Amino acid sequence: MMRKKFSIRTHVIWFTLFPLMIMVILLEAFLLHDRYADLDHNLIARGQQMVRQLAASSEYGVFSGNRMYLDGIAQSALQEADVRGIALINAQQQVLAKAGEMPGNGSGLNLVSQKVPIYDDGKVLLLYRPILETQVDLNEPDAKPAVEQAGAVVLELSRDATHAQKLDLLQFALMMTLLFLVLTLYLVQIATRRIITPITKLSQAIHAIGEGNLETRVTEESNIREFSILSRGINQMTADLQHERSILQHRINEATNQLHALAFYDTLTQLPNRRLLNDRLAQALSACSRGGYHGALLFIDLDNFKPLNDQFGHAVGDLLLIEAARRISSCLREEDTVARFGGDEFVVMLARLDEDRERSIALTRGVAEKIRMVLSEGYFLHYQPLGQERVLIEHHCTSSIGAVLFMDHHSNQEDILHRADAAMYQAKKDGRNRICFYQHITMFEPREESR
Repeated sequence: MMRKKFSIRTHVIWFTLFPLMIMVILLEAFLLHDRYADLDHNLIARGQQMVRQLAASSEYGVFSGNRMYLDGIAQSALQEADVRGIALINAQQQVLAKAGEMPGNGSGLNLVSQKVPIYDDGKVLLLYRPILETQVDLNEPDAKPAVEQAGAVVLELSRDATHAQKLDLLQFALMMTLLFLVLTLYLVQIATRRIITPITKLSQAIHAIGEGNLETRVTEESNIREFSILSRGINQMTADLQHERSILQHRINEATNQLHALAFYDTLTQLPNRRLLNDRLAQALSACSRGGYHGALLFIDLDNFKPLNDQFGHAVGDLLLIEAARRISSCLREEDTVARFGGDEFVVMLARLDEDRERSIALTRGVAEKIRMVLSEGYFLHYQPLGQERVLIEHHCTSSIGAVLFMDHHSNQEDILHRADAAMYQAKKDGRNRICFYQHITMFEPREESR
């Protein structure tokens, strides 16, 4: 199962507030506990002071049994803060005076004694103080006075005021905690904004770079040194990647062009090869069929080419082929195509001649004659054998040209080439340096084998 991911801002806030919250809660719990203990201790200490004073002032009343006097003391004690009830008892545990409320209708008096002077169960707080009677022996004035317990004071204190103070302290602590957390959150937000904003920009830039957008640059300015270093590093890395990609793309384009040239062009003459010629011939057939006009194909073979190769080698023969390709191309329109068919053979495709057959033949003958004338002119080939001086070779070369018209897009390309080739061989048989049209089968007639 994929884990939920949170932003850096969320992590920073949680990792900042959570420890602070725990620390504040623990600190406040400690302080509250300490303060609560002080309040409880102060209440008991004040109660102990009151019972000491009451015990001292009640000694006469208990000794004399003056209940009216003791009632006055009890009523005056009831006026003190936090006093809920008071009882004055004699040595026989009889109540001599009572004021306020005592727990259990007075049965709580049994909860405290001289051995247990303080009873505190969280709800009831009772304090016990004996009333002591001091007797002096008149016969022995230097003897230590005898002390006897004449009675006791039992005081019940209310915790309401203490609880109210504790509640006020708790509310104040909670309010201060909340205020502290809000202030801390605000400060963390301000601090994280200064950190998160550059990180967000860096993250967005890296994501864009990962998507291939190498024009991306980090423009966020930051006073934090590490972010500035990262920004400069990312921008430099992106610039380098962009430069490398442009170089790689240029190499890819060059390689693609080279592959295209190898696939469709002759490496020596840079003319279209047989594959590209077939493609253009198919397009020309379709165009001629739609437009109702003729096209023509010329098959050209150089005469007397082999003796040049045999005498001077293939390097000189290549020079002649390059020059022959240039001369043939100079005789054609831009829409026409000349291709090297192999060896010393060239093929010229004349597209969009005329709707009239005879007119098309005349146009084709004119182009073929022009090619024949330029190819029959003398060749002056500059050649420098390896380790020797550069030499000028003069050579005369003619051409035999076979021509055929086409118009029907159902015609087979191989048949057209075969007929042009047959016409070229006929020109060679007739004495070379001439043009021969294929007249036996018109190209718009169906082939015998397709009937």
